[in-house]
Amino acid sequence: MNTKWIEKFKQIDIAIAVIALVALILVTFLGVIFRYVFSNPFSWQEEVQLAMIIWVIFFGARYAFETHAHVAIDMLYDFCPKKVQKVLLVLIALVVTVVLGFICVYSVDYIQIMFRYHLKTSILHWQYGVIYLPVPLSCICMMFQFWADTVCELRQVKEEI
Repeated sequence: MNTKWIEKFKQIDIAIAVIALVALILVTFLGVIFRYVFSNPFSWQEEVQLAMIIWVIFFGARYAFETHAHVAIDMLYDFCPKKVQKVLLVLIALVVTVVLGFICVYSVDYIQIMFRYHLKTSILHWQYGVIYLPVPLSCICMMFQFWADTVCELRQVKEEI
């Protein structure tokens, strides 16, 4: 099976998160310089920072799942026998899927309201719906990533039994 397109797709969210982080740092740094050195603050700085923080967090979240960088409490799991670990893996995957699905569904509703009422930022007039679009996209990507990881872990546990 040719999975090169999947790897390229997975790099898109990482690239977006990195670009957003660089933009966030740059805008913040320049904002400090312009405010305190030139006494001429940016009026739009907070709006850009809000958007970039959301984009960094949600586009970077799938990568955090891939690298197992999210917080996990493995102590209880590690003390369980292998057969119980298999059941726990499935239960954890189901809970994570339900939570991410809940966030995804309600964020889509929230974004639809933003577009329906043409909600925009006050200074730059950016659509709030576009700013929050990474939330459901990220949830979907995280679900796929988590289930792919869970299947791999289930295979490892099966081999150890």
